[in-house]
Amino acid sequence: MQQHEEAIEKFREAVKQTPENAEIWCSWGVALVELQQFEEAVEKFQKALKVEPDFVPALYGCGIALIALGRKEEASEKFKKAKEIAPDSAEDSS
Repeated sequence: MQQHEEAIEKFREAVKQTPENAEIWCSWGVALVELQQFEEAVEKFQKALKVEPDFVPALYGCGIALIALGRKEEASEKFKKAKEIAPDSAEDSS
């Protein structure tokens, strides 16, 4: 758990320097999911998607966080978009 919190501090600093980096936002979201901070994780995944709308890892991460929040329809939309973008790498989330 502490390693995720330390990582979050690093992500916070990294986005100050490169706010247009979807990977940093997405990784921050993943760390928040690990800490079960799902609302905040969705926010970070959304920021990643604002920078790069077709970033499949952020779509999946957002979907996972949305499921944890009970927002299954929104999650389904994220998974569906990810499958459309990268059908070969998409997990079966249905």
